[in-house]
Amino acid sequence: MTLRRAVCVNALPLLILAAVAAPAAAHSELRLSVPAAEAVLDCPPEEIELHFNEKAQLTALRLHQVDGAEIELPRRAIREAASETIALPPLPPGDFRAEWRILSPDGHVVGGVIPFRILGDCQP
Repeated sequence: MTLRRAVCVNALPLLILAAVAAPAAAHSELRLSVPAAEAVLDCPPEEIELHFNEKAQLTALRLHQVDGAEIELPRRAIREAASETIALPPLPPGDFRAEWRILSPDGHVVGGVIPFRILGDCQP
């Protein structure tokens, strides 16, 4: 086997690996949320904040009480942004799940869940 052929044969798996790994690394991701996942809050939050590692389109945000009841959230325009802040209605004490979904600039859909608890021990 010639040196040139040996280099090509050995380099091919690395090129394939790089081609497969590059798109996976390009997905948008949630870097920070307020409330944070697993947060235990004395007072109900007035809004939810989502901060991503790059601009993405928030295509869905749903808020559920753990018993299954969905909390209606205000409608908003879908736009490309690295951060989103969504106003919340008054929330009772209990366990909640904020389910979000974004469209990454690379065209992939990414989503997740932010569970949090409200104790209701809020002091004015």
